Amino acid sequence: MTGLSRRLALAILLAAFTAVAGANEGEWTHYARDQHATRYSPLTRINKQNVSRLERAWVHRTGDIADEKSAHYFECTPLMIDGAVYVMTTFSRLQALDALSGELLWEFNPDPPLSQRETGAGGLASRGVAYWKDGGDERIFLPVRDGRLYSIDLKTHRPDPAFGDNGCLNLREGLPNDGDFYFLSAPPAVCGDLIVPPYGENDWNRKNPQIPLRAFNARTGELVWSFNTVPQNENEFGADTWEGDSNVDRGGGNVWAMISADVERGLLFVPVSTPNYDFYGGDRPGQNLFTDSLVALELKTGKRVWHFQAVHHDLWDYDLPAQPILLDLTMNGKTIPAVAQCGKTGFIYVLNRETGESLFPIHEKPVPASGVPGESAWPTQPFPEKPPAVSRQLFDENEVTGLDEETHEYILNKLHELRSEGIFTPPSLKGTIVLPGLHGGCNWSGGAASPDGMLYVNTTEFPYLIPMKKAPEGREFAYLNAGGAPFRDQNGYPAIKPPWGELVKLDLNRGEIVWRQPLGEFAELTARGIPPTGQENFGGPTVTASGLVFIASTPDAKIRAFDAENGAVLWRDQMEAAGFAAPITYLGSDGEQYVVICAGGGCKPGAEPLGDYVIAYRLSASKN
Repeated sequence: MTGLSRRLALAILLAAFTAVAGANEGEWTHYARDQHATRYSPLTRINKQNVSRLERAWVHRTGDIADEKSAHYFECTPLMIDGAVYVMTTFSRLQALDALSGELLWEFNPDPPLSQRETGAGGLASRGVAYWKDGGDERIFLPVRDGRLYSIDLKTHRPDPAFGDNGCLNLREGLPNDGDFYFLSAPPAVCGDLIVPPYGENDWNRKNPQIPLRAFNARTGELVWSFNTVPQNENEFGADTWEGDSNVDRGGGNVWAMISADVERGLLFVPVSTPNYDFYGGDRPGQNLFTDSLVALELKTGKRVWHFQAVHHDLWDYDLPAQPILLDLTMNGKTIPAVAQCGKTGFIYVLNRETGESLFPIHEKPVPASGVPGESAWPTQPFPEKPPAVSRQLFDENEVTGLDEETHEYILNKLHELRSEGIFTPPSLKGTIVLPGLHGGCNWSGGAASPDGMLYVNTTEFPYLIPMKKAPEGREFAYLNAGGAPFRDQNGYPAIKPPWGELVKLDLNRGEIVWRQPLGEFAELTARGIPPTGQENFGGPTVTASGLVFIASTPDAKIRAFDAENGAVLWRDQMEAAGFAAPITYLGSDGEQYVVICAGGGCKPGAEPLGDYVIAYRLSASKN
């Protein structure tokens, strides 16, 4: 094939990639830009040669900053539609901003309760909204954390009276205990006249009832179908993976991550979380389907088409946290429709999205047994042959931090007191080192994919320490997590040697890692002559056709542009707060390309200061 032929083939593939995913070239109409969750933009105005000229175009302050103890997080990835940027603030307000100036055009306030106990200990994230259009009708779906879902008419800027109860669906309605354990933190999947809202539940040390995944009519809010992520009767597929009647009214298995759709194939891709309780499963023997599974559902009916379980009988809170990425891969000269699922385990599971068959061999390997009374850890777990894990999975003497001799000895002595036998070592009464930790590996940040089958993911390398204890009399679970936490040295840094966070590029056609670079740094360590260590990170990357990868995600409050070819940092900016969200890029009506990030601080790393910033960048007018 000649160079011209290769370029032509890639151009055709790029056009198909954009069209099939249903994205307007210059806009950002879905959470991850398209229904395939690629976070890929075909824009090229900002490129490797001029990215160093990026400067701030505008900064908007939403006015919503949470109290430091309230656990409200500003993790929004905005949308840009028809010249307006749509942002969900820390307190669930919907704001529409002018895409060129950042000026507030209008807002809608759902008046959510702001108490920390609103959704329990899991944190109150605001990750974004969803867009729906049918002819001249346009709506923004606003998921309020307390379980309300609003349909906002873009003509009136008010709730659509035809949807639900005067424009609002109360998704807690009809649930046991009035759904006080139920919350919304992610935008719904929107597919034609169907909306499917992800949902979380506060299941910390508490037994909750089963909540099915539900789909609703986008115009009326009427229930269309539901799917039990934990089968509820013996006739449902997967019920036999729960011994006895441990599946009946079993909580957990909620779908808190974003959902992807292949509308052409009529498929919905649903990442399911852990069973309840996270760290002890003595009362739920078995593999426990469909927890920790990627499930493909028939879009119109909600019927299961196939599933893949990444973790059997989860004891590590290793839920599937990221939106599945749909892309086409080239293997042995054939084009294969694939789905890539990032896992907290550090594995990237690459499957045929029509059949669920793994595109690389997966081996069931023996893993350590549990020593907690009554626990029956599953004896094997699935290990993909390719791609290699993007995070370390064994904490041993070779991985102990070496920032200085005193710290090294301190962690080494701790290590000898604990159980650490690699990934899938069950929590124990003496304490188990869990690596990857509870935040991954990969987390809800997900990844970005280009049409040539390249995947870009940000990862965390932070071990956790999970000690178990016998529960007090009268508790619902026999054993509980006795205060598990990140495993740190005396100064608060991770107990493992750097890097502690990275941006990784993978070639999914071959199942290989192309490059990896540290993501984030501690200024005080850099000042000591220590190379950038990387940091625990949350947010996600965006990749462009010009070969740039934009990402914030780190507590050092920087946004960076990496060279997609070799991983070099080409540009960075110091923000007022950390940007725990994915950046978007769009084409303004002025012909300029913009990059926008929400910077709110807080999040799981507890990064300070907290903020309410929406920051937009474009090329310097004086240097174009």
